[in-house]
Order: sequence, then structure tokens, then C-alpha cells
Amino acid sequence: MRRHLETTWMPADCERFADLQFTNGRIVLTDAERDELAACYERASVGADGPHDETVRLLTRSFSRRDTIPEYYRYTSLHVFDWYLRQHPDDTDRAALVALHVTLSDLARVESREAGRVWRPSAETSERLHRLRTLITRVRRIVTDPGSGETVQDLVRGEFVTDSARRRRFLLSRCSGFRQSDKHDEHIFLRCVQACELVFFLVRQTAHRVVDAVGADPPLAGERLRRLGTYADLLNDIFHLLRTLTPTMFMGFREATGAASAVQSLNYHLMELVVYGHDPRKAETYDRFPHLAVLNAPALRGRRALVDVVEETGDPALRSLLDDSTRALLTWRGRHYGFGRRYLADIKGSGGTDGASYLKRYVDKTRYARTGDRTEHHDLLVDFACR
Repeated sequence: MRRHLETTWMPADCERFADLQFTNGRIVLTDAERDELAACYERASVGADGPHDETVRLLTRSFSRRDTIPEYYRYTSLHVFDWYLRQHPDDTDRAALVALHVTLSDLARVESREAGRVWRPSAETSERLHRLRTLITRVRRIVTDPGSGETVQDLVRGEFVTDSARRRRFLLSRCSGFRQSDKHDEHIFLRCVQACELVFFLVRQTAHRVVDAVGADPPLAGERLRRLGTYADLLNDIFHLLRTLTPTMFMGFREATGAASAVQSLNYHLMELVVYGHDPRKAETYDRFPHLAVLNAPALRGRRALVDVVEETGDPALRSLLDDSTRALLTWRGRHYGFGRRYLADIKGSGGTDGASYLKRYVDKTRYARTGDRTEHHDLLVDFACR
């Protein structure tokens, strides 16, 4: 029955598009195959808008020549995650947690299948699977509704109730796991990047909700700050998993990823902007990428951040919870810098930065005076950011 449904959701031509990209990585695609995928996207973007065209768009947007898509977004297929979250406009937080579970579970299937190819997996492979399973368990145990005790595990089970929900999850997994290279180790890198994007979004959304509750309901603001800390801890868990890549493994596929760089990530920069406020040290970087230039807009430069709002309350309990959250984010930035120092060393970053030195510059945060209205919500700050 399940196989029949998957065949319905992924017709033969769509399955072929997926196999072209998945089997040996996108880098081996011929010019003719790239032309075909680009043409299919353009055709599916006009006229009828049925399930088939929707699936074709999800599978082929990365090859579009009509849309201006930064390399980072072509590589990460974040448009698929954006599509998934837009199916749940009234509950994007829960949808993001389910998407995170789907992403990590798909990685677990890929890693388990690879481990099964040999009689005795290596110590590195065994440790990777252990860390991955531990992370998935932590995600499943996240409480999404303190009142009912609902967890992510409950959401995951609920998502299987209808065929339409199953289809959304299937397409999220099937249309987003495409490496550039033929190296197996790129799977964990790509899926960890996608997982981080979802957590950046969750941190940002939760920070908004803390600000909304600070004046009206301090206990609720505290509850939301604790949740923000839980999400921030996930970033460290993801990097702990990513460290199962050795420098040799990483360099085995890095060149294939081309100019795709996390410095181009809107979700990352927006998370930092909402939590810490605009950092003028990044202004030059923002201006270097057209899709980031909006982050230098006056409304965003002057916007008061979560740290400003909580500090102004003078509430020691809220300040303590904020410290817990920002400490977790500081640890993550330190680990990100450590990753760059270990894996890139003196190599220039793929986004044109000076690699590890660029990351080191932003480990510690500097407070800047901001006078903007804390309630002014730019549309960009609310949605999952994808270009």
C-alpha cells in the first residue's frame, strides 16, 4: 500500500528527475540533463498547478535559469522546506519540528544503509550513528505544548493520519537530499546544514514570541525563553554530529559545493538580528550579496532586539533564562569557528570570506545602541527565509 502511494506521489518522470540528482550527485549531470531539468521547471511554473507540476517544481527549481537563486539556496534545496512550512501557515513551529525530524530520520536511513554494506562498520560510522540517534531522540522528546504534554513524537505520529500529510513528508524527504558530489559523507553535511536552517527559524520565531509576552505575561515569556534555550542547544547537538566528519572527508566533497556558503543564509542572519540586533560589522557582507542587502535597511538596523527587551525588564528570572539561551548560542558560534579552523585552516571561505578568521570575528557579540520600535515586524522577520 505504501509503495503504491509513493508511486502515485512520485510519477515515473519525477522519480527519474530525483534519481538523476541522487545517484551520483548533481556535479556529474551533463549539460543536456541540466537543460532538461531547467526546462521542466519553467514548464511546471506556468499553466496548470496540479500535484504533478508541484512535484516537478520541487525537484527542479535548483536548475532554474529564470529565477535569481543564490548558490547556497540552489545547493541546499531550501525551497522544499519553505514549501513544506507553507502548508502549515497557522502552525509553522510544529511544522518546522516535524521537518527537522524528517530530515534527521532520512539521514539516519542513508547512514544505516551505508553501514550495512560492510560486515563491521568503522568506529567513525558507529559513532556517527550513535550521535545521530541520540539527536533524533532529543528532538522527539521536545515538548511542543506544555499544557497537554504533547511532544514532537506525538506530532510525527499525527502527521501520518492522512494521505496528504504522508505525501508532504515524503516529498520533503525525497526532493531535498541531493548531494553535489558522489561522496557519501556529503549527506551528513547537507542534512546538518538543512537542520540548522530549521533551528535558526525556530529560534527566531520563539524570540519574537518572547518579546510579545514580556510585558503582558512574564511567566509565559519565561516559558518561551526556556524553549528558545532548547532550540539553541539543538544547534550544538547538530554540530556534535557534524564533527564525525574528518577534515579529509570534508575536503573530499568541498570543492564540489562550489560557491554555496552559509554566509549567504538569510535564516542565520535573521536569527542573529532578532536575538542580538543589527551588527554593523556585517554591513559590508550584507551589501556583497543582493539577497542580504535588505538586512541593512533602516527599519532593521534600528530594530530593538530580544536581548534589549529582556534586559530592560530588570527581571532577574528572565535575565537568567536569557543568559542560558545566549550561552548556548555562544557555544555554537565557538564550535562553528572551531569547525572552520579545523577543516578550512588557511583556506578561503566558499562565500568569499577569509574562512575561519571571519567566523572568529563574530563569536563574541558587541552591544550597539538601538532606538527602533521593538514591535515593528518586517515581513522578512516572520517567514522561513528562502531565495
